[in-house]
Amino acid sequence: MRFRIVFIMITILLHSTVLAQRKRAFMVGISHYDTALTGYQWNNINGVEDVNLLCSVLKKQGFITTALLDEHASYNNIVRQIEQFTSRTKKGDIVYLHFSTHGQPVEDINGDEDDGWDESIVPIDAYKLYKKGVYEGKHHLIDDHLNSMVKKLRQRIGPSGFLYVIIDACHAGTASRANDDTVRGTYVGFTYSNKVFKPSTNKKSHYRIEASPKLSNVMFIEACRPDQVNKEIKVGGKRYGPLSYNIAQTLSNYILKTNAKGFIENLKHTIVKTGRWPNNQNLVTETSY
Repeated sequence: MRFRIVFIMITILLHSTVLAQRKRAFMVGISHYDTALTGYQWNNINGVEDVNLLCSVLKKQGFITTALLDEHASYNNIVRQIEQFTSRTKKGDIVYLHFSTHGQPVEDINGDEDDGWDESIVPIDAYKLYKKGVYEGKHHLIDDHLNSMVKKLRQRIGPSGFLYVIIDACHAGTASRANDDTVRGTYVGFTYSNKVFKPSTNKKSHYRIEASPKLSNVMFIEACRPDQVNKEIKVGGKRYGPLSYNIAQTLSNYILKTNAKGFIENLKHTIVKTGRWPNNQNLVTETSY
């Protein structure tokens, strides 16, 4: 009888743990950037298509999804909504964070970057160039700030949870549309002192896994290195970020878990299978545990 009671208690505890673990996704997608200031604006891309595609796949896996699209993806709204999203997460949650936007190098002013440049997500209200009194960079979401928000998420969901951070942007691409290619980013760094951006080939930032005994483990995946362009691909008459498209195809057959090793191997297999990956980009292995 005692064994049966213990068994029932263990079963109840396991069942409640499963129920407590939620799957949550927060995604930002921008297609139509503000073109009000000639010479300071970004070209339009297709980030909204990425998010719409991924929302459908993630919902089938049971994810509760939050999406900020186009005019809703301002700097202040992104930060505020991520903070609210973080407050809703629970211990043990599987969390998916995704950005399909432009990306840009920003001159480092606190000295924490070896090459002198921060990487940044470009919200809809961030402009490409510095102009004193007009736009001085306050709406660029630089990696220092993003990392602090990621750390809060990791603290919130704890070691029993897992965080995926996907950035289908370009930290140093080109804003031109040569050969009908739509790319996300620019080789022009956002600078306060007329500093010239020179892409570093040493930053292997395609994907990495960071483990911690006190925080949740996290996997970061970026579409390309600072010295590469992030070209969109065309599928069925629509354009997508190559990373977003291949992740969506992967997740149609693979369930996200609290262990990312299987996910990255399935993603690599999908890239080979679909053939939908620009020749100038590659998914370099960079892991740490």
